[in-house]
Amino acid sequence: MGPVNFARVRAALRESKGTNEEPKRFEVFIATRTSRKRKELDAGTQTAIEIFQSRQASGETEEEAFQSLFGKEQPGRVRCYGRSVMQTDLQRHAEISAIKQQHQEEVTTLKNELGDVRTQQQQQAEEIHGSTHHARNVSTDTLMDVQQD
Repeated sequence: MGPVNFARVRAALRESKGTNEEPKRFEVFIATRTSRKRKELDAGTQTAIEIFQSRQASGETEEEAFQSLFGKEQPGRVRCYGRSVMQTDLQRHAEISAIKQQHQEEVTTLKNELGDVRTQQQQQAEEIHGSTHHARNVSTDTLMDVQQD
């Protein structure tokens, strides 16, 4: 069997996380350089992993550490994403994800507010029915008193 493309590796990593969260580029880097038989990594890859971890421990973000380790991306190419993915595609995807998250939060907020309004409406309806029921009992009692006189 031939090499596995980055999209399949990313899908497998996303599935293994269980949260459907997009895997980081360095996770894909490690996954694509690790053999299925769990053999030892070559020296260059092992060195890259150690440098990445030390840079990350010094306070750099994953993206900064990855870029400082491997250098600036070439135009029209993004490492560990495959041939057809460009930086603008990733930026667009990030913007869309942010908008979806914002809308999901709005929907949740509105559902909570709707639940509160419904609860208030039910309480008001119970108060109205309780007061009319009480008024009926009072008028019935008054009517019975009048009839007994």
